[in-house]
Amino acid sequence: MYSFLQYAASVSPSPVPIAPPGDAAQSIGPGFAGFVATAALVIVTIFIIRDMTRRIRRVRYQGEAEARQQDLVERGKKIQPDEPGDKPAR
Repeated sequence: MYSFLQYAASVSPSPVPIAPPGDAAQSIGPGFAGFVATAALVIVTIFIIRDMTRRIRRVRYQGEAEARQQDLVERGKKIQPDEPGDKPAR
């Protein structure tokens, strides 16, 4: 009985590597489909980053606007008190 390892050890390697049929530059690599997939990923990533930047900016401006609104409310309370019997503090 002849084992696979004995057979693999007895086979001599080919001195000349076998080249792929046709132009080797076209048959190796991802090709056009890989280029399109990579380009699509890059474009989607750019849009996601732009959207994230807009959302972060909107949240920051919203916080600043709320702080300004609160400041104006506090100033208004000093000028015109909430209760009708109180006199304005000057």
